[in-house]
Amino acid sequence: MAQPEFDPRDVLERYVAILGQPSVLVVRDAAELAHPKESIRNVLLHCIRTEADQDAREYLRNAYVSLSSFQEISEADKEALTVLGEMGPIAAEGSKLFDKQARQITHVAGPLRLLLDRVTAERAVLGQEIKTLADSE
Repeated sequence: MAQPEFDPRDVLERYVAILGQPSVLVVRDAAELAHPKESIRNVLLHCIRTEADQDAREYLRNAYVSLSSFQEISEADKEALTVLGEMGPIAAEGSKLFDKQARQITHVAGPLRLLLDRVTAERAVLGQEIKTLADSE
């Protein structure tokens, strides 16, 4: 099945705009993206290969790896991220707040671990792709 055609400039502009929006979450919902991740990935790779300015290329490389932060989010993932976001900074171990935080996160630890594993695995793949691209320049 052929991928739908997108205007590369629109893909890039809309992705950069999303990256510029503040987010306290370590993982963002892929539904926030205006275009499929694969389309964004392809546009970024093209831009990295053709951009002459070193600073712009570095920004594009970082944006490319940042795609890993956008994941398909299930209801269990949303609950885990909400709990994590509401906890605030981790308290000192042994404190009452630390114990409370540990109780809060215990029931969402499984889904959160799986979600973070997906991000980590994808980040490793994208990082390796960028390294390979940089080595070929």
